[in-house]
Amino acid sequence: FFFERGMSEQRQINDKELDDLKEQLDRMRGDKDRLRLINTAADSFMWSCAQVKSLVGVQHYGDAQRMTAINLHPKLIDPENFEEVIACYKFEEDRTDIRDALGL
Repeated sequence: FFFERGMSEQRQINDKELDDLKEQLDRMRGDKDRLRLINTAADSFMWSCAQVKSLVGVQHYGDAQRMTAINLHPKLIDPENFEEVIACYKFEEDRTDIRDALGL
């Protein structure tokens, strides 16, 4: 495998893994459990902004949606596209909270 300098030996999550993760999230009821799973996935893989957007869409409520973007941001392969993730939030308050939490 080829790794860019400065990146750990993690690879980007693939489509099947992402679909499996979304299926698991779909079956979970509690936000705490959902965030725990997101955090585990965040530790395990690198992410594109499009993949993060698709996970945000699976989350039920504001806190879990916001924390999904915040927790996955450090693992982005394309952080220059993060505004696309922020734009998928319906409320300006959510967008502001995410930017503030990440110092953007």
